[in-house]
Amino acid sequence: MTLVVGIIAKDGIVLASDSRMSAEITSNDNVKKIIELNENNALGISGDGTLGIHLLKVIKEELGYEEGIVQLVEQIRRLGKIKYEDYFSHLAPDKRPPLTLMIAGYSKEGEPLIYELKSNDNFVPRPSSTGFNCIGIPYFADYLLNRFYQSEISMRQAKVLAAFCILETESQAHTVGGDIKIASFSPTKNYTELSPNEMLEIKERCRNLHILNKSKFYPEEPPEE
Repeated sequence: MTLVVGIIAKDGIVLASDSRMSAEITSNDNVKKIIELNENNALGISGDGTLGIHLLKVIKEELGYEEGIVQLVEQIRRLGKIKYEDYFSHLAPDKRPPLTLMIAGYSKEGEPLIYELKSNDNFVPRPSSTGFNCIGIPYFADYLLNRFYQSEISMRQAKVLAAFCILETESQAHTVGGDIKIASFSPTKNYTELSPNEMLEIKERCRNLHILNKSKFYPEEPPEE
């Protein structure tokens, strides 16, 4: 399975994911799940990841970015639906391989937006109304984001929060894991993925957060008389 997290910050957008692909008896911890569309738009994949990557390669040349993300997700919806019908017309909709896309970027007016598109819903675009979104195994991350997200969060803080959501999910769901990948971008800063050294620093901050949270439940006992 997968966890992809998208967060709108006051100074940009952050996307993060785990890198584990699980099969019945094997797993791979080096799978790419967040992909640059162009300098100011990016996409996360959950479900049949290899199919999602192929689908993106097939339709990418037909995508236009000059009108912003609202028109971009409409193009992906239309093209995704056509390709799915072509690939799986022999299967009932509920029998087709599931694929969920998270698309993040900016409208023509400069508004940051995150959309979710699902293959079993004909890729109908649904924008986030909370400033964040999760796909894959979202339960722990949704809870944490609802608890800790603030609209004034910075990209630096959002990177830590996204990594924290993935690490906490990994601790409870073995199908989420591998290296964490984090990317960020804004109208003035092109899409950039964090380096391994930057990720080590963020993971260390997450470990400290985990320790601090846990210690609240286990304060020191008063000395026995």
